[in-house]
Amino acid sequence: MKNTLKYLTQIQPPRNHKNIDSLNNVANYIKSRFEEIGLVVKFQEFQVANKIYKNVIATLNPNYTKRLIVGGHYDVCGDFQGADDNASAIAGIIQTAKQLKLTATKLNFRIDFVAFTLEEPPYFGSQQMGSFVHAKYLKDNNISVIGMINYEMIGYFTDEPNSQNYPMEQMKMIYPTVGNFIANVSDENSQDFLNDLQFHSEDIKTVNLVLPQAISHITASDHLNYWQMGFKAVMITDTAHFRNPNYHTKNDTYETIDFIKMQYVVDMVVNSIKQIN
Repeated sequence: MKNTLKYLTQIQPPRNHKNIDSLNNVANYIKSRFEEIGLVVKFQEFQVANKIYKNVIATLNPNYTKRLIVGGHYDVCGDFQGADDNASAIAGIIQTAKQLKLTATKLNFRIDFVAFTLEEPPYFGSQQMGSFVHAKYLKDNNISVIGMINYEMIGYFTDEPNSQNYPMEQMKMIYPTVGNFIANVSDENSQDFLNDLQFHSEDIKTVNLVLPQAISHITASDHLNYWQMGFKAVMITDTAHFRNPNYHTKNDTYETIDFIKMQYVVDMVVNSIKQIN
């Protein structure tokens, strides 16, 4: 995971929507990493403002019909490194694929690992998001989807008192106030999928959050497009700006990432996927 973080954070110019060559280099890098694992990989290309952008899709167990989606975005906001947002997720997805490849024969479903582009502004919330393109493809083709797991910032943890914030102040009375846990977030329609995943870890604190429809939009990431298309989806996150002061700044660097806890997060997700029937 360290190698992935180093590559994504040091590529120049930064991997934002303006720098097509950097995005293409990143897409090729991700593709090669998946191929090293032994997965079938393809690009899902789409056009925005007369430019071609690419999602990277790697498939485990391609012969099964029903499928699980494990995704996260590889583009960055502005001219920053974007170590936590969202290089940490891409490193996590690749590691998840690597670990699950070892037990592929024990899984009775297909997994598509998808690295999205164009999650960040100015395209967030639009139909030009890579995750919108992918989710719409699934819906338009009536593909059987177990659910979607979205990695969104999984690398920043702190033991500082009162380091964890929430969209509503009263949530601090219920949930931890120290930012040293991983949050597993669903909306009300995906609560059963969240429960089925049975996220648990002996190594890192886990908190399940089920958000009411009225505020589910505050979870600003790719899973929103799957919710919109009627699919079950959960977000795995360190809670982004509710914890990480480096969010969308020049301080979101490789040096701020906790790789030990990142591995614990991946292990949690891998173990939950293994027990899906």
